[in-house]
Amino acid sequence: MINRSPHIPRLEFLIPADTTKKYTTLLQTGILEARNAPTTVGELLASLPGFTMQYIRERIETIFLNGLPVDDLETIITGPSPVLAISAVMPGLAGAIFRKNSFHAALRTSTSDSLADRLPSTEKIIIRLKLFNIIATEKGETILHNGCLMRNESVLKFINYRRNLFSHLLSLRYDGKPISLDDLGSLLLTSKTVFMRIQEDNVST
Repeated sequence: MINRSPHIPRLEFLIPADTTKKYTTLLQTGILEARNAPTTVGELLASLPGFTMQYIRERIETIFLNGLPVDDLETIITGPSPVLAISAVMPGLAGAIFRKNSFHAALRTSTSDSLADRLPSTEKIIIRLKLFNIIATEKGETILHNGCLMRNESVLKFINYRRNLFSHLLSLRYDGKPISLDDLGSLLLTSKTVFMRIQEDNVST
């Protein structure tokens, strides 16, 4: 018997020009990235559209893997459902403590190094990557324009919470077919993930 991968529907939003930044907070819930194990934090980040190693080293100040701070980009991401969160400088004492290679690192209760050894290694892993603050603002547009895999529940929660954003929606397509925003909820219930893409209407009128 041939094993077939489950169908992942495509969800495409067409929005007015120069408005994608308003949607980048969606990336706080996390995009899904499939990788072969082992892979490192640096390898994953460098593979993202618009990310360079210079940007990663100079702009990303705080990295959490499965809730624990990471200092080394060579840290291996392991486990069946790892969660990686990245941000620029965080404010206050917390930002100082959890910043990469912080002078205050000794104040941390633990690090990702101790956790990584306890996580099972798998042949293929799905990494949930969360982008916060300036990182989401600066790189989110490129990610959303290229398209990304997301949990359906995350998309639905964002739409319900930010319903006002979608009042200016120009069109919505699900697997190539036009649909209304009201019909989207029932369609997303048929699967766990969706490949979502946000495009801008850049045609001059």
